[in-house]
Amino acid sequence: MNRGGIMKHLYQNKRKIEKAAILSVLLLVVIQSTLIGCAATADSRKHSGVATSQEATDIWHSYKILPNYRYYYSGPDAQPNFIIGIDDRYHLQSNIWKPVDLTPEKLKGWINFGRPRVGFSLDRYGAFITDSNGERIGLWYSMHDWRLLGSASVGENNQVSVTRPAMSSGRIKRSYK
Repeated sequence: MNRGGIMKHLYQNKRKIEKAAILSVLLLVVIQSTLIGCAATADSRKHSGVATSQEATDIWHSYKILPNYRYYYSGPDAQPNFIIGIDDRYHLQSNIWKPVDLTPEKLKGWINFGRPRVGFSLDRYGAFITDSNGERIGLWYSMHDWRLLGSASVGENNQVSVTRPAMSSGRIKRSYK
Protein backbone atom coordinates (compact mmCIF):
# COMPACT_ATOMS: atom_id res chain seq x y z
CA MET A 1 0.00 0.00 0.00
CA ASN A 2 1.40 3.39 -0.89
CA ARG A 3 1.55 6.45 1.31
CA GLY A 4 -1.66 7.92 -0.15
CA GLY A 5 -3.58 4.69 0.48
CA ILE A 6 -2.40 4.56 4.10
CA MET A 7 -3.47 8.15 4.72
CA LYS A 8 -6.90 7.49 3.19
CA HIS A 9 -7.31 4.35 5.35
CA LEU A 10 -6.33 6.25 8.55
CA TYR A 11 -8.73 9.07 7.69
CA GLN A 12 -11.62 6.60 7.18
CA ASN A 13 -10.86 4.85 10.52
CA LYS A 14 -10.71 8.21 12.31
CA ARG A 15 -14.15 9.11 10.92
CA LYS A 16 -15.57 5.74 12.09
CA ILE A 17 -14.17 6.24 15.59
CA GLU A 18 -15.62 9.77 15.76
CA LYS A 19 -19.06 8.49 14.65
CA ALA A 20 -18.94 5.68 17.24
CA ALA A 21 -18.03 8.15 20.00
CA ILE A 22 -20.88 10.50 19.04
CA LEU A 23 -23.37 7.62 18.89
CA SER A 24 -22.21 6.37 22.31
CA VAL A 25 -22.71 9.79 23.88
CA LEU A 26 -26.17 10.11 22.29
CA LEU A 27 -27.13 6.67 23.54
CA LEU A 28 -26.09 7.58 27.08
CA VAL A 29 -28.11 10.81 26.91
CA VAL A 30 -31.19 8.89 25.74
CA ILE A 31 -30.83 6.31 28.54
CA GLN A 32 -30.33 9.00 31.17
CA SER A 33 -33.32 10.99 29.90
CA THR A 34 -35.48 7.87 29.98
CA LEU A 35 -34.50 7.08 33.58
CA ILE A 36 -35.10 10.66 34.70
CA GLY A 37 -38.46 10.65 32.92
CA CYS A 38 -39.50 7.43 34.63
CA ALA A 39 -38.60 8.83 38.02
CA ALA A 40 -40.43 12.09 37.37
CA THR A 41 -43.65 10.40 36.20
CA ALA A 42 -43.96 7.90 39.04
CA ASP A 43 -47.46 7.69 40.48
CA SER A 44 -48.44 9.32 43.77
CA ARG A 45 -47.76 6.13 45.75
CA LYS A 46 -44.45 6.10 47.59
CA HIS A 47 -42.79 2.71 47.51
CA SER A 48 -41.65 1.43 50.81
CA GLY A 49 -40.14 -1.73 52.06
CA VAL A 50 -40.48 -4.84 54.13
CA ALA A 51 -37.05 -5.72 55.51
CA THR A 52 -36.19 -8.60 57.83
CA SER A 53 -34.89 -7.52 61.19
CA GLN A 54 -33.77 -9.20 64.38
CA GLU A 55 -35.25 -6.27 66.31
CA ALA A 56 -38.66 -6.79 64.67
CA THR A 57 -38.43 -10.54 65.33
CA ASP A 58 -37.65 -9.83 68.99
CA ILE A 59 -40.73 -7.59 69.28
CA TRP A 60 -42.94 -10.37 67.91
CA HIS A 61 -41.25 -13.04 70.02
CA SER A 62 -41.79 -11.00 73.20
CA TYR A 63 -45.55 -11.27 72.47
CA LYS A 64 -45.78 -7.53 73.05
CA ILE A 65 -48.81 -5.83 71.55
CA LEU A 66 -47.94 -2.25 70.64
CA PRO A 67 -50.72 0.10 71.81
CA ASN A 68 -50.60 2.41 68.78
CA TYR A 69 -50.83 -0.43 66.23
CA ARG A 70 -53.72 -2.15 64.49
CA TYR A 71 -53.14 -5.84 63.77
CA TYR A 72 -54.15 -7.98 60.80
CA TYR A 73 -53.51 -11.49 59.60
CA SER A 74 -53.72 -13.52 56.43
CA GLY A 75 -54.53 -17.22 56.22
CA PRO A 76 -56.54 -19.61 58.39
CA ASP A 77 -57.92 -18.26 61.65
CA ALA A 78 -56.23 -20.95 63.76
CA GLN A 79 -52.83 -20.67 62.08
CA PRO A 80 -52.28 -17.58 59.91
CA ASN A 81 -49.55 -17.43 57.31
CA PHE A 82 -48.65 -13.80 57.99
CA ILE A 83 -49.35 -11.19 60.67
CA ILE A 84 -48.87 -7.46 60.29
CA GLY A 85 -49.20 -4.52 62.64
CA ILE A 86 -49.75 -1.05 61.19
CA ASP A 87 -49.14 2.17 63.10
CA ASP A 88 -52.54 3.77 63.71
CA ARG A 89 -51.42 6.97 61.94
CA TYR A 90 -51.79 4.92 58.73
CA HIS A 91 -54.84 3.23 57.21
CA LEU A 92 -54.54 -0.20 55.62
CA GLN A 93 -56.24 -0.53 52.23
CA SER A 94 -56.71 -4.23 51.60
CA ASN A 95 -59.17 -7.04 51.03
CA ILE A 96 -56.64 -9.77 51.88
CA TRP A 97 -55.84 -8.85 55.50
CA LYS A 98 -58.31 -9.68 58.28
CA PRO A 99 -58.37 -7.35 61.30
CA VAL A 100 -57.77 -9.00 64.67
CA ASP A 101 -57.94 -7.84 68.27
CA LEU A 102 -54.54 -9.36 69.02
CA THR A 103 -53.64 -10.38 72.55
CA PRO A 104 -50.30 -11.71 73.82
CA GLU A 105 -51.94 -15.11 74.41
CA LYS A 106 -53.31 -15.34 70.86
CA LEU A 107 -49.97 -14.22 69.40
CA LYS A 108 -48.07 -16.79 71.47
CA GLY A 109 -50.44 -19.53 70.27
CA TRP A 110 -50.07 -18.49 66.63
CA ILE A 111 -46.28 -18.18 66.69
CA ASN A 112 -45.72 -21.48 68.50
CA PHE A 113 -48.49 -23.46 66.78
CA GLY A 114 -47.30 -26.97 65.99
CA ARG A 115 -43.77 -26.52 67.30
CA PRO A 116 -42.13 -24.08 69.68
CA ARG A 117 -40.26 -21.35 67.84
CA VAL A 118 -39.40 -18.71 70.42
CA GLY A 119 -36.09 -19.59 72.02
CA PHE A 120 -35.47 -22.43 69.55
CA SER A 121 -34.97 -20.72 66.18
CA LEU A 122 -32.39 -18.11 65.21
CA ASP A 123 -34.18 -17.22 61.96
CA ARG A 124 -35.56 -13.71 61.59
CA TYR A 125 -39.28 -14.20 61.00
CA GLY A 126 -40.02 -10.55 61.74
CA ALA A 127 -39.59 -7.49 59.57
CA PHE A 128 -40.24 -3.78 59.67
CA ILE A 129 -42.58 -2.17 57.19
CA THR A 130 -41.19 1.24 56.22
CA ASP A 131 -42.29 4.17 54.13
CA SER A 132 -40.23 5.60 51.27
CA ASN A 133 -38.18 7.66 53.76
CA GLY A 134 -37.30 4.59 55.81
CA GLU A 135 -39.63 5.53 58.69
CA ARG A 136 -41.17 2.52 60.40
CA ILE A 137 -44.89 2.31 59.82
CA GLY A 138 -45.51 -1.29 60.76
CA LEU A 139 -44.37 -4.80 61.60
CA TRP A 140 -44.45 -8.01 59.52
CA TYR A 141 -44.29 -11.62 60.68
CA SER A 142 -44.05 -14.68 58.45
CA MET A 143 -45.18 -17.90 60.12
CA HIS A 144 -43.68 -20.42 57.72
CA ASP A 145 -40.59 -19.09 55.98
CA TRP A 146 -38.65 -16.11 57.28
CA ARG A 147 -37.53 -15.33 53.72
CA LEU A 148 -41.07 -14.78 52.44
CA LEU A 149 -41.73 -11.06 52.40
CA GLY A 150 -44.50 -9.02 50.89
CA SER A 151 -44.24 -5.46 49.70
CA ALA A 152 -45.75 -2.21 50.88
CA SER A 153 -46.52 1.24 49.55
CA VAL A 154 -47.88 4.42 51.06
CA GLY A 155 -50.31 6.60 49.14
CA GLU A 156 -52.06 9.87 49.75
CA ASN A 157 -53.56 10.50 53.19
CA ASN A 158 -51.35 7.79 54.74
CA GLN A 159 -53.17 4.98 52.92
CA VAL A 160 -51.01 1.83 53.14
CA SER A 161 -51.11 -1.18 50.86
CA VAL A 162 -49.34 -4.36 51.98
CA THR A 163 -49.14 -7.41 49.72
CA ARG A 164 -48.37 -11.01 50.55
CA PRO A 165 -45.76 -13.03 48.68
CA ALA A 166 -46.98 -15.67 46.24
CA MET A 167 -46.32 -18.75 48.35
CA SER A 168 -46.87 -21.24 45.56
CA SER A 169 -44.61 -19.56 43.01
CA GLY A 170 -41.37 -20.76 44.55
CA ARG A 171 -39.99 -17.23 44.34
CA ILE A 172 -38.49 -15.83 47.48
CA LYS A 173 -37.81 -12.14 47.93
CA ARG A 174 -34.82 -11.78 50.19
CA SER A 175 -33.98 -8.68 52.13
CA TYR A 176 -31.12 -8.45 54.60
CA LYS A 177 -31.43 -4.85 55.82
